[in-house]
Amino acid sequence: MEKKELWFLFIILMFFFFSIVNGCGESIDTKVNRYPNKSLLFSADSVEASIGDTDTVIIDARSSGYSSSHIPGAISMLWSDYTDTDFNLKSVSDLEIQLSEAGIRRNMRFIIYDDTTESWGAAGRIFWMLEYLGCTDVHLLNGGWDRWIADGRLTETGTNTLPIDIFKAQLKEDVLADKAHILDRRADEDFVIIDPREDEEYNGWILYGEMRGGHIQGALSMNYTLFFNSDKTVLGYEDLKDLLESRGITRDKEVSSYCTAGIRSGFVYFVLRLMGYGQCSNYDGSIYEWSADPACPMDMLPNYQKLVYPGWVEELITGSNPGTEGSPATYPGKGYTIIEVSETSENYDTGHIPGAINAYFAIFNGDNKSLLPDIELQGAIENLGITYDSTVILYGRSAPAVGRFAWTLMYAGVEDVRILNGGYNAWIKNNGAKETTENASVSVPFKRDVPGHPEYLATMSDVQKALQSGDIMLFDIRTFQEYTDGHIPGGILMDWNDWLDTDGTFRSYIEVEQMWSDFGIHRDDKIIFY
Repeated sequence: MEKKELWFLFIILMFFFFSIVNGCGESIDTKVNRYPNKSLLFSADSVEASIGDTDTVIIDARSSGYSSSHIPGAISMLWSDYTDTDFNLKSVSDLEIQLSEAGIRRNMRFIIYDDTTESWGAAGRIFWMLEYLGCTDVHLLNGGWDRWIADGRLTETGTNTLPIDIFKAQLKEDVLADKAHILDRRADEDFVIIDPREDEEYNGWILYGEMRGGHIQGALSMNYTLFFNSDKTVLGYEDLKDLLESRGITRDKEVSSYCTAGIRSGFVYFVLRLMGYGQCSNYDGSIYEWSADPACPMDMLPNYQKLVYPGWVEELITGSNPGTEGSPATYPGKGYTIIEVSETSENYDTGHIPGAINAYFAIFNGDNKSLLPDIELQGAIENLGITYDSTVILYGRSAPAVGRFAWTLMYAGVEDVRILNGGYNAWIKNNGAKETTENASVSVPFKRDVPGHPEYLATMSDVQKALQSGDIMLFDIRTFQEYTDGHIPGGILMDWNDWLDTDGTFRSYIEVEQMWSDFGIHRDDKIIFY
């Protein structure tokens, strides 16, 4: 081989080598070193190296488990010990006394950890409180207790305390939002309100004794668990940037967050600080205070009861009456059927919600994939043990399949069709029980002629007339490739994947409504999807 060829081969190999190195480095740098305020997030190695340092305080913010095992040298600090009966921060004078007794000084370095999603953002709440009181050297352990234990790092038992010291606050008042400020700013274009609670809370379910269900009018839904990787570390810089900016949450805006009692929103505050947001705050009064004041406007998903959550299903199968006091969306008690809508039986056989039956998503289709004739469709529904007044809960791995199944039952006339938000993954994530035993259905009379809602079905003739008259919008929700290969004249491409969050739950209905508005869709419009 000539020298030129050897030199060329050397260059190619070196380029390949540096591509690999840079690629590997990117996975680290992007996730840690590219945060604008990267020093706020400590790695486990950094925490381990800080154990025993003078003037460094490691704070265990977990609600339980400290006495049995914790990071060596850590003290326990519960966010709730620093709140009044309404979960707002205590007065500054009370906080100064309490922190002094805990041995805390404002100029110490603090490293806080919790058990991430199990703690509802407790570490973030304490981070926010300390910054509000003027502490300038406050950090969170990336991955928290979850990652510390998974890595097999050192732990200890017993209780650590610090000698009494003097804490003197120097308030950073703009990081604490109150009701008046939210009311004053909520409609401004340069102001964003983040609601990091669970989807069901945002949509309208009353779960924790709130006076009203729903969310602060204008708030964006962003479940705080979306900020974590599967190993409970914080999302990388690019992922966080996309997550925030895709919802219009940019660094040039003032951003405030709230939850039920200002805990999860404390973690959102930390994430915003990590990402370099200069104007961010936590509303510690949160929904408890807001919902108790009739003058504070709230919104909810009009038919929120149609989108249920794992806890609601669990109450149903354990014999309780799902829903909470103050919520009209309770189970009517006329019998229910849980159906796993699947494309094969494999997933069902490996584990399903207790009591659920399995049904193929195409069970209601004829040979040409159109719906069965009405009389045959009625028989197929009756074979599943469903009457028109049954409560039917659907879940599955494929959102379109579940949606098709739900639409079919609604067309037939089933009055109470609901979907488990997030499907089986959400059920398992919430520690739901599972079984592998196959459950058989018992055929029952439907007790009503099919279809109950013929207006839900568009025929080819309907589409042709609509295109001629121009008074109906036609949307094609197939893939881009299918659409470009050929589509119905006038059909507008719409990607249904945009309607889901990364965890498989539905995106906020406010965001979906905005997407549809961008397409020119409004609630009173006539729409056909295909």
